Amino acid sequence: MDIPLAFRWIFVALVLLQLIVLVPVLRRLRDPAPERRTEARLRLLDGAGSLMFLAGFAFGAPVLVLAGLVSVGAVYAAKGVLWYRAREWT
Repeated sequence: MDIPLAFRWIFVALVLLQLIVLVPVLRRLRDPAPERRTEARLRLLDGAGSLMFLAGFAFGAPVLVLAGLVSVGAVYAAKGVLWYRAREWT
């Protein structure tokens, strides 16, 4: 799969933006409330998966793209389970 150079630069810019977005998530990991830490961990894994996905496209590595998709899918599944359990108990 050959991606034009201009699109690779766009993907690199998106990777940098994703890294910037991860900074507040890392700060939330130190929160004393366990619920907030769990949410922060899921957001961190979501950001890392998105970062792998975008980096895989930028560098032409299909293994990174697949790993990012699996990671993001696992995070969304975990968020869905947490949402369902919270909805069920209220």
